[in-house]
Amino acid sequence: MESYYDRTPSMHPDGTRVFQTPLDRKREEQVAKVVEKVWNCRLRHFGSLSPIDWYAVRYDRLVGLLELKCRSHTASQFPTVYLNVRKWLAMLLASNGLGVPPVFIVKFTDGIRWIDVREVNAGQVSLAGCGQVRKGASIEDVEPIIEVDVRRMRVLAD
Repeated sequence: MESYYDRTPSMHPDGTRVFQTPLDRKREEQVAKVVEKVWNCRLRHFGSLSPIDWYAVRYDRLVGLLELKCRSHTASQFPTVYLNVRKWLAMLLASNGLGVPPVFIVKFTDGIRWIDVREVNAGQVSLAGCGQVRKGASIEDVEPIIEVDVRRMRVLAD
């Protein structure tokens, strides 16, 4: 798996740097197919610069908001996984307004886990991103993040 820190960002037509690569998108699509099967719904993308990446539909009704991540390690290798504060906030606001659950889903090398974003302890906030660990990385990729306790995440059963 390509290192997160070795990825080259692309440009949105409006000039905004986009850090999701085609390979990231492909991996998320594979996870989306599993989620669709297990939860009996269809996942769709929001616009490319939306802070919320996915929404779920069942019987032509909106049933959820989702953030999907793919990691190159096991669920037990690190005690937490990062959720951007901007995504957490957008998901909570949209969930409240639309009346659907916001869900954070992470594919680890040993399985898929998820948590309702309303259950995330937002007290573990720090700054993180490529710019913290790699010289020359964009300052736009450093932002407040929440460290989500992996032990609180549920296993997505096939």
